[in-house]
This record gives sequence, structure tokens and C-alpha cells, in this order.
Amino acid sequence: MLWKNRSFLKMFTAYGLSAFGDYFDFIAISILLGFVWKADAMMVSLVPLAFAIPSILFSQLAGIMADRWNKRNLMIVTDLIRSAFTIGLIFAPNVWVLLGLITLRAAARVFHYPAQQAMTRHIVGTDQLLQATSLNGAVFQLSKVLGPLFGASIATAFSPAICMAVNAVCFIVSALLLMMIPASEGLVESSELPSESIKLRTAWKEGWNILLQSRTLLVSLFFSLLGMAGILMIDAQVTILLRDVAPDRPELIGWIVTAVGAGGLISVMWLRRFQQLSAYGWLLGGGLLLIGLMFAGAGTFVASTPLLWILIVSFIGGLGTGFTSTGMNYIMQKETPSTAIGRISGIYDSLMSTVSIIAPLTGGVLIGLWGASLMFVWVGLAIGAVGLLGVLFQRYLWKKQVISTSSSMAV
Repeated sequence: MLWKNRSFLKMFTAYGLSAFGDYFDFIAISILLGFVWKADAMMVSLVPLAFAIPSILFSQLAGIMADRWNKRNLMIVTDLIRSAFTIGLIFAPNVWVLLGLITLRAAARVFHYPAQQAMTRHIVGTDQLLQATSLNGAVFQLSKVLGPLFGASIATAFSPAICMAVNAVCFIVSALLLMMIPASEGLVESSELPSESIKLRTAWKEGWNILLQSRTLLVSLFFSLLGMAGILMIDAQVTILLRDVAPDRPELIGWIVTAVGAGGLISVMWLRRFQQLSAYGWLLGGGLLLIGLMFAGAGTFVASTPLLWILIVSFIGGLGTGFTSTGMNYIMQKETPSTAIGRISGIYDSLMSTVSIIAPLTGGVLIGLWGASLMFVWVGLAIGAVGLLGVLFQRYLWKKQVISTSSSMAV
């Protein structure tokens, strides 16, 4: 049983604390900038860049380090660094110092992610990888829903500084939990450990070669990136859509976020019933199809659209986000050699961060050309069509032997 794996249980709890703290903290930063300091729109728009740019610059280096160094120690150090920078946020005297500290903290997070992915593969058996990634996905979905909700409430009732202090404590507790895991759990067996004499450039090229030579990883990465691009392209524009079609119903934003989060949570918990997955087309292609249906459905919203229909459409899209995010993490864990998990995770993280900058800008341009409703419909149909192709032609795209057992999800 996975719950009897004490090392995983401690790492899972540590991950949950840091994930919750991140979303709890993000809302506090937004409130501080927008409502306390009255920062202009340009300053506020720099916050996502402060989170994303370190990942674009350093994720692939972080992946190499995760494959070479003790993963448990690397996560501990980065948690403590993030705690220190979070405490610094409380005393930031102006916007520029705040943005600088956010950037430095985001850089520390960059080195935490691939280490966690690599260590998960090391301490969890192959037959339990899906359960592990599903549990992590469930915590992530809960954090996205509960973190902003509690963060906004506490920041409004007290102050944004309280939220930052809570996040700092979360990072410290996370580090303490990781310290309780034996240091040996963070090491790869000496026979598999990459030679320190290998240059960084060589290790970097090896990581890309592994990705490019694996049809399964490459196709899965394409579907995952496309899904994330669509989500980010639309996510930043939901407010614009609702402002146009239902200006007197601002509460719809909260309902939509909750419904999407609930759908994501249900999907990742449903995946836990399987021991392994082999039908990647159903997982990633089906996820994209559901996301596309949500966007296209949202494009049909008008002022008189019933709340129930809005919630159903949003819930369907949430199911898709859960399938694609959990599915990609599982595929990386399962299909990547154990000595390259860090590098592949780093590449994935850097590409995702690049998409997180490009996609919202593209969405803004398309809204300017087509209008919000039409943009949602066309983007939704395009993403849904790619997802449908993934389902129909999965045997040709992934070219995997499909396993059919009572405990596996297969076609």
C-alpha cells in the first residue's frame, strides 16, 4: 500500500503544504499590489513574468542538478530559501523590491520541482506511480480552489502580510518533514549515477536526446503543451467574456473557478482506481477534447444563461484539466529513464513557463480581432478537434502496445 510508504507520505505532505502556500500567497500579492499599493496595470502584469521567467531560464539546469545531486537535500534547501524570501516579501518597501523577491523565490522553486519528480520515481514502486501522481494532482487541484479562497478571505480580514507569513511557515514545515526522510532516499544507486565529469552541456544534450527519441514522450508533451496553452489563453480572458455577456453577474467568476477545480479533483481521484495507464490517447486526447468543449460552450454564454449550464460546462473542462495534468506527470514518470527524470521534468517545466507567457498574449490579440465569445468558440473547437484526433489515432500517434488487464485503463 502506498500509504505504508513513510518516505512518500512525508514528501506528499510536504508537497501539499508548499502547493497550498503558493496559491494562498499569490492572492495576497495580488491584493497588496492592486488594493493596498494601488499599482497600475503594467506593474500588476509584471507579476506573472516574475513567476515564469526564472523557470524559462533555469529549469533545464535545475533538471540536470536534480539528476546529479541528492534530491531530498535539494528540496530541503530550496524550501528554506523560499521561506526566507517569503519573509522578505512581508517587509518589501515598494513594488520593485517585491517583484525582485518574487523572482528570486520563483528561481528557488525551479530547482525544487524536478527534484521532487525524480525522487518520487525513486521511492515509489512502478505499480504505485499512478496512485502517487494522482494524489499529488488531487492536492494541486485542492490548492488551486482552497488556497485563493482562504487567502483572499484572510488577506481581506487581516492583511496580505498574514498570508505571506503563513506561506513562510508552510515552507519551513515542508523542509522539516523532508528532513525526516533518510538522506539515502534522495540518492540514485551509484551504478546509475551520472558521472560528475560529464559537462553540463553534454548532460543537457542527453536530456533532449532522450525526449526527442521517445515518440511517447514527444507526442505526450505536444498534447500537454497544447492543453496548457489553451487554458492559459482563455483563463486570462474569462473576466473579459463575463464582462461582455453578463456584466451584472460578477459572482460567476468564483462559481466557474470552483466548478473547474471540482472537475479536476474528481478526475484525478477517479484515476486512482487504476494501477497503470496505457491508453494515453484517451487520457491526453480525451482531456483536450473536454477542455475544448468547455471553451466552446463558454463562448455561447449570454446574460440569461442558467447557472446550472455554466457549472456543467466548467465542470467538464475541469475533468479535462485533471486528465491532462495528471496524465502528463504519470507519463513522464513511467516513460523516462530513472536517471533522466530531473532533466525531462526541467525541460517540461521550462516549456510550460514559456507557454504561460505567450498564450495569454495570444488570447488578448485574438479577442481584439474576433471578440471574446467568438474567440472562445474557435479556440475551443480547435483544441477539441486535436483532442479528438488524439483519441481516434492514438495507436498511430503513440505507437504503444496497449495492455488490457482488470487493473489498467486501456482500449
